[in-house]
Amino acid sequence: MRLQHHARTQLAIALIRRGMRTSLVGRISGLRPAVLRELHHEIHGCKPLPGQLPSTGSLLGTARRQANASVFAGLYRTFGGAAVQRSIDIEALLTGHRLYLEQMARLAASGTLGPPLDINQGWVIARDLTTGLVLFRTCERCAIPYVAGAFSRRSVDCPICALKVSRTGRDRKNDAPPKPLASSTPKQGKPNRYVKTHS
Repeated sequence: MRLQHHARTQLAIALIRRGMRTSLVGRISGLRPAVLRELHHEIHGCKPLPGQLPSTGSLLGTARRQANASVFAGLYRTFGGAAVQRSIDIEALLTGHRLYLEQMARLAASGTLGPPLDINQGWVIARDLTTGLVLFRTCERCAIPYVAGAFSRRSVDCPICALKVSRTGRDRKNDAPPKPLASSTPKQGKPNRYVKTHS
């Protein structure tokens, strides 16, 4: 019993250090909320912040966010295998998210994918993979695997292709020849019949 409690406490500490909400940590570790609040205060020096978890729709709402989530989900599945579609693998979640943050740090300069997902957002993706609200797919055009919402209505479901289309459109707009400037010479208009001229 003591060893089990120690293991659960160590897991809770690891999750809290990564920024996971204490409500999720309690669900995963089975520790009481009072214990988790105390751990959070010892680790971060403050009380845990209240708030709701993000929805899947907000995490996959744009091509950029969907591509971002796909990077994380791909790494998560690499360490958890096909079983991540049946149950959440906490060790794979932590390892995948750590490597995901390293990848995002390398891509930060380009700004292509926007800000990285935190551990709570990663957990939502992992949870919804088990419920079928998030699905793994492979693009028929570019053959890149990605995740998508089960009820997505976007015309281009693959986020990589969608970003390419968006970027191509911007490039074409930027490469378009400039419009000719309006002539500074005033146009010859018809004489105003109400204005007298001196002969």
